[in-house]
Amino acid sequence: MSEQSVPSSSQRPALVGHRGASAHAPENTLAAFRRALEDGAQLLECDVHLSADGEVVVMHDETIDRTAAADSPLRTGAIGDLTRAELGTVLLEGGERIPSLAALLAMTTAPVFIEVKVAAAAKAVAELLQRLPAGTPAADSTVISFHAEALAEIRRATDTPVSYLVEQVDEQAIETARELGAAGIGPSIDGLSLRAAAAVHEAGMTVNPWTVNTAAQLEVALACGVDTLTTDDPAWLQRELDVRLG
Repeated sequence: MSEQSVPSSSQRPALVGHRGASAHAPENTLAAFRRALEDGAQLLECDVHLSADGEVVVMHDETIDRTAAADSPLRTGAIGDLTRAELGTVLLEGGERIPSLAALLAMTTAPVFIEVKVAAAAKAVAELLQRLPAGTPAADSTVISFHAEALAEIRRATDTPVSYLVEQVDEQAIETARELGAAGIGPSIDGLSLRAAAAVHEAGMTVNPWTVNTAAQLEVALACGVDTLTTDDPAWLQRELDVRLG
């Protein structure tokens, strides 16, 4: 996602579907991403890992244990130890399957915040991004990560913007983001303050907090003039924004 596609802090923040509309559909599945788009999300957020045979797959955890359905043929194991074929046998809730990042990028009608969960996946993510057709929604995506080395790899290999994830904004976080040439910083909403948000904006970067799921968290985000709002429930947040901002 280019910096130009993110609203400034004086505008209505863009809605980001966290793991899709994960309040209403199994997280990080194509069903959840479709639901988020239907519910008004202007961007999607997903988490990615690397399979044993080098495919980028969409899942938050390092293992399948938490999200595999009770009737899944395969219910335990680390993603990095399983091949894409093996991961393809995993059943998630609602009969969903673990999607590849390529499948998500092919189906989305909105840009994606792609969170690289392990630095080793960055190179493969970069290769996928390089192959995206120009002008498609997916080509306007942003890579996000807590791992500075992953974002550095993305910056070396592509012109895709990056946003640095942190628990709280401090001077070191801003300095690291600057060194990366990051377009934004993504702090936990519970660690965000007016001063921190102002410092990020003064550094010329967007403020992209996670994860806004309560009215109190939304009040903080709006007071801080954030640029995006990542939420498990885009439909709820859309209604809240309509009430507050019109």
